[in-house]
Amino acid sequence: MHHILTLLLTALLFFIPPVSALYVEVPDYGSGIASAGVKDMTNGRYGDIIFATDGGISVYTENSTWYSVNARHPGETAYGMLAPLDSMVTAVALDAGGNLWAGYPNGLQIGDGAGFRAIQDLQFLKNLNINCMERWGDGMWVATGRAGLHCCRDGEWTWYKPAGPEGLGCHTIVSMAVDAANDLLVIGSESDGIRALKGGMGDVRFAAITYHSDTLHGVSEVRVDPFGGVYLFNCTTVLHYAPGAGVTPVLTTGDLSSFPVSINDVATTREGMLLIASDNGIYGWNGSDVALHITSGDGIRSNVVKKLFVDAYGRCWFVVPGNVGYIPPVAEHTALALSAVPVQETPEATETLPPLTPEMTTVEESALGLFEGIRALIEGWIGAVIHRDEGG
Repeated sequence: MHHILTLLLTALLFFIPPVSALYVEVPDYGSGIASAGVKDMTNGRYGDIIFATDGGISVYTENSTWYSVNARHPGETAYGMLAPLDSMVTAVALDAGGNLWAGYPNGLQIGDGAGFRAIQDLQFLKNLNINCMERWGDGMWVATGRAGLHCCRDGEWTWYKPAGPEGLGCHTIVSMAVDAANDLLVIGSESDGIRALKGGMGDVRFAAITYHSDTLHGVSEVRVDPFGGVYLFNCTTVLHYAPGAGVTPVLTTGDLSSFPVSINDVATTREGMLLIASDNGIYGWNGSDVALHITSGDGIRSNVVKKLFVDAYGRCWFVVPGNVGYIPPVAEHTALALSAVPVQETPEATETLPPLTPEMTTVEESALGLFEGIRALIEGWIGAVIHRDEGG
């Protein structure tokens, strides 16, 4: 009897990926993330991860602890004493010197290692609502409201008007990514399409990115591809852009599931897998097929995944309603272990963008379904054996 049970348990461990216990903390400014309303994430200079949330700035330290500051609870950070301008933090980034920049709906703060100075003067920012920020070389690029784009280099500010001679042509910029391999800044706008800037020094000229005759006015989000180029996406389609190759299709929601899903974010692992955040969990795309599908049943607490971010350690952070967590780096053929941090739920509206129209393709279900079937079968065997043993 015990021999049979041992064999069944061995088979169970062989077929079922081990999943670590969830990492759980109550939201607290001293020991947890401030809010699940995460607006932006960036790698810090001290092995930490910095989160911009609708409840302040939270930092996950190298030692796996949290601390937070906001307008009501200023405090000392690794980047200097910080009294945020607002509890709503819209963007965070580090400049070339490793100083923290924090953006708000009412201005910008720039750290110097000891403290922070506020930029709330229309002489520097033509709109104080910070949409997003990106460091490119020794310059900081800041998109604000409907006022186009600003660049700060060596303390000097330059404003690129939406209808200026540089050809920006975008009012509300909502995302930016630096393609370091090609020395390119790629800009996504709310409704004016995608622009790219080469070099960023000297004669600045923005170029419109198109896909055949499509001006990509229905695509607003840009994410870096660490292997070169950038990903462009909306809620139905993911494209890839790189100089020379131009825009190429990657996938549509029909490639992820035969049921309707919506794409919310994308990120690339160190191994090159494209992860897609959707309202049906996280999909892993290997270039031609779905190689991974993670849902609430795997421990991420909700199928509605709003944001993804792969940090310097290779962890993939995910944001779901009420929770923030991460998927540890995964080597090929290694099972996933999931960690999550629950926080107060802060629902965020999902923007619906006009879809592009590449042909939609239906794929087979993820191999994870096989593991679930085997799990249920073996658990049934174990239950039957234990019941028979107890009855005897």
